[in-house]
Amino acid sequence: MLSKLSSIESDDNILLDHKTGDDAAIYKINSQISLVLTLDFFAPIVDDGYTYGEIAAANSLSDVYAVGGKPVVALNIAAFPRNLPKEIISSILEGGFSKAKEANTSIVGGHTIDDNEPKYGLAVTGFVKTGKQITNALAKTGDLLLLTKPIGTGIITTALKNHKNFLKQNDLNIAIDSMKKLNNLACDVMNLYNIKSATDITGFGLLGHLDQMMKSSNKSAIIWNNKIPVFSGSKDLLKKDIYPAGTIRNLEYLEKYIDFPSNLSPLEKKLLADPQTSGGMLMAVPEKTLNKVTDFLENNDSKKIEVIGEVTEQKNYSISIHKS
Repeated sequence: MLSKLSSIESDDNILLDHKTGDDAAIYKINSQISLVLTLDFFAPIVDDGYTYGEIAAANSLSDVYAVGGKPVVALNIAAFPRNLPKEIISSILEGGFSKAKEANTSIVGGHTIDDNEPKYGLAVTGFVKTGKQITNALAKTGDLLLLTKPIGTGIITTALKNHKNFLKQNDLNIAIDSMKKLNNLACDVMNLYNIKSATDITGFGLLGHLDQMMKSSNKSAIIWNNKIPVFSGSKDLLKKDIYPAGTIRNLEYLEKYIDFPSNLSPLEKKLLADPQTSGGMLMAVPEKTLNKVTDFLENNDSKKIEVIGEVTEQKNYSISIHKS
């Protein structure tokens, strides 16, 4: 849809735009500082308005973190039905404000329209050091792939919406806590150890975002299916045929680009293509830096970080999946 934009005369100060499919745009102000710009919003995926606001804000802020930036100011973007009680609208906005405050980001205004379905998110502006921006297009052969959050939020939130009787409250709570969590630690460690290539995992799922990363970098990847962290309960829900419609759309697009092993089950494929909300950071980390990066994340986040794959020279497929 954006292909026609490539014919428009480019501005030399545009350092990142839609061409690489990166998480945010970057515009150079001078040799020291550049602007980071991004926008994201979506319909509710949880029942509580305040929690929905927190998740939507964390999801929007993540795009700034994915390019190594520091979010500074944001604008609300929202759509609400006229008959939606004001206290619910207020709780959504308060949740977004709370999460932005946690990120030291000021919400300075916004815009709201009428719509039958609620929608909320943020347009975020931040700063990054010019020339230090992180992109999905600089993965190198031999880099190891780290993922900072489990996958499966699309499955769990679909169960919440349509099949609550199959969803365990503890599994939902764990997924919600993860979606509310900022990706600022991942940004900090990437800047500290000069990681060049990363992306956050959202609507295209792990496979979709890794596929874009490899295509933009002119590389391929191997991932080890048994190393990928998965939210508790998501596999059981998949066995009951519970998953979002976006999973199938993701798989239909990706099928020709992915080398699926014959012993990988349809359920495992669906999990790898599960659309995420406020998902983790996927980083391409040079092997010499790996221990420093994992130590930093584990010491500050109190959870084990697994290597889920590696970057290779470009092959016929963008991604090859190995069972182990």
